[in-house]
Amino acid sequence: MSNTLRVPATRLKGKVAETLALRILRKEYPPGNPIPHESELLREFGVSRTCLREALQMLSAKGLVSSRPRVGTLVNDPLQWNFLDADMLRWREQTVSRELFLRDLFAVRRMVEPETAALAAQNIQPDMLAKLHEAVMGMARGNGERTDETIQADVDFHRLLLAASGNPLLSGLGATIEEALRASIAVTSHPEVGSRFALDKHIEVFEAVRRGNASAARKAMVSLLDITEEVLDRARYSEPETAAHASG
Repeated sequence: MSNTLRVPATRLKGKVAETLALRILRKEYPPGNPIPHESELLREFGVSRTCLREALQMLSAKGLVSSRPRVGTLVNDPLQWNFLDADMLRWREQTVSRELFLRDLFAVRRMVEPETAALAAQNIQPDMLAKLHEAVMGMARGNGERTDETIQADVDFHRLLLAASGNPLLSGLGATIEEALRASIAVTSHPEVGSRFALDKHIEVFEAVRRGNASAARKAMVSLLDITEEVLDRARYSEPETAAHASG
């Protein structure tokens, strides 16, 4: 059988899983209904039975499907889907409007990040504080400009705050926060938007955390998110085709 996906063997499982996931998210395979029979999918994708079954196991682990004896593989109700999974975030981005995707992600940031900053102020350890300082310095080296290095420093800053909160469940939201950052970065960095890093606000958050002032850390993070949302609103949450970098 020929491989219709035309990708290296090591990536076949992930590619099959992504193709099926996108069909599920687009309701081509509606909830409560079975996906095509294994034999049909094997003919379509031209992969081994082992590869296909491993791909289905990936989807099952993300809550998209479940197998039933004598029934087959059924699409689960969306209530069972793990929307915060890193792959799910990436797949969903391809199936909904940019505006909806950004608004959903930013709503999560609004709920999570201010309290995360406050918890970090109370619980951060010296080694984590040093890493947070390093991330701030990484952003500062660009003097407000966006480069691959300063963008990564921005992402690191927000993910480090989650880890510094002392709550491993919050740390587990890192993929969601990173996806939200990178998605907004693709909007706010475009020349037509012209937004620079809110470096001063990041420094305010860091200083509040360093001092152990939970209230100030929360307030500074709210202020930082206010600025980000203002820029996104100004850009109408749209993503210009030529966008490449941004900030949050």
